[in-house]
Amino acid sequence: MVAARAARRAGANVLLIDRGIPGIGTNTALANGMFAVTTASYTTDDYTRDVLVTGKKINRLSYVRQVAEGASGVIPFLRDLGLDVAESAGTCCVRASAPEVIPGVTLARRLAVEMRGLSGIEVLSGFHVTALLRDGSRIHGVEGFDKEGKQRMLHAPVVVLACGGAGAVYERNDNARTILGQGYHLAARAGLELRDMEFIQSYPIIIAEPGLPSMMIYPPYPDEGKLLNAAGEDIVEKHGLGNINTAIRKKRDAFSVLLMEESRRGPVVMDLRGVPESAWQKHPLSLLNRLHFDARRRPVRIAPAVHFCMGGVAIDGEGKTALDGLYACGEMVWGLHGANRMGGNALTECVVSGTMAGCGAAKGALSSERVATAGKEFGPAAHSGRINSEVDFRGMRRTITGLAWRCAGIIRSGKDMEEGLREITEIRNTLLGTPVDSLPERIAREDLVSAAFVVGAVLEASLGRCESRGTFIRSDYPLQDDANWLKNSVITYDEAGDRWHLRFEQAMNG
Repeated sequence: MVAARAARRAGANVLLIDRGIPGIGTNTALANGMFAVTTASYTTDDYTRDVLVTGKKINRLSYVRQVAEGASGVIPFLRDLGLDVAESAGTCCVRASAPEVIPGVTLARRLAVEMRGLSGIEVLSGFHVTALLRDGSRIHGVEGFDKEGKQRMLHAPVVVLACGGAGAVYERNDNARTILGQGYHLAARAGLELRDMEFIQSYPIIIAEPGLPSMMIYPPYPDEGKLLNAAGEDIVEKHGLGNINTAIRKKRDAFSVLLMEESRRGPVVMDLRGVPESAWQKHPLSLLNRLHFDARRRPVRIAPAVHFCMGGVAIDGEGKTALDGLYACGEMVWGLHGANRMGGNALTECVVSGTMAGCGAAKGALSSERVATAGKEFGPAAHSGRINSEVDFRGMRRTITGLAWRCAGIIRSGKDMEEGLREITEIRNTLLGTPVDSLPERIAREDLVSAAFVVGAVLEASLGRCESRGTFIRSDYPLQDDANWLKNSVITYDEAGDRWHLRFEQAMNG
């Protein structure tokens, strides 16, 4: 939505394609509304330093600096949308429209309303993109199927990928259900490199109570709140973490590993029984009032879950990828986060890279000789005849997400990853050969093919990195090795041979 808005303001006509309703069903709508920002007291140099430290020095320095410079425009951008913003040192937060509303919902709805109010932006909902249209090294549109299952080719002088990450490929995650790496899949099949796919960030405090949604308990956490292990010990006190909020912001990767280890000895709970009654009527504890669980009187079981993907595609200073006519923004872009993401940078990157990609795409479109004919050319029907499919797609999804969590989760080993790579390759081949006889089945199959593809990419990159760094923890290589591994993984997909090629390049942080 940010890219569409920026492109329209730069003079381009925009077709925004969404499989659902813009803004809803995305991770933005689930976000706590926090942005990392620069101010007079927290400069671009301060921001750059903190991002590099958090990223363990394998960030792309030029992109970090570009986002740092753009971060000063986040607060004006939010206020221009008419949002209520609370500022603090190095961060700002969007205030929700009501105590029971997630701040991300307020943000996404407001941006969607503002975007739809701009003439020159057309929204195509219910469309599933399955491939990028490529002529040599140039992208000139997309192919996919609409809500009726009809196959269509949509031509345009430029395309912007804003597809999010792949958190929902994991059994435990707090992402929107449809975030299955579709953007990574499209980009790699079109010939783009994927970088640092092994780095997957988890959030430590995600509800794990049977029967409840896998939802983040949003910060900030009250001083009266405690994390207790199966023995009733205060985990923060036991491990000298200071307090929960400090551990979440500055030691998130280590905190997730610690909680995983504690949970292996029995359930870990968040005990909020000592929190004053008045706090339950205010954000963020007010969000827990919507659950069918009385967290005021009962400790709620929690455990880490996958939250964010650091890897993705490289872009230049205008948001353009290595393919002419193709731009990218948001979580699927590589380079800002390195081996771990600083809190607040997910939404900041959406605003900064979205603006970059939108302006860059408009410039590319307006200077192109190719005439956009989006929505006017139709391909063959999605299916010919009906085939009785007996595949259990829900079961296959559980198999994929369970494999990802087991083999490519918070703590990994070479043996598990090798086994996982063999298994996920077999699963993907099975899916590719599976016939479908309905639109829901086709959607499920396409999503699961993307999920299996991305799990394979994560495992391939992970097997090559023989150390532990940031969010990437290998039990068989437990130490960070700066002498040998200040490097970024780079994988390319060979579609003809159906295999990955992996190499490592020295990190561009100097």
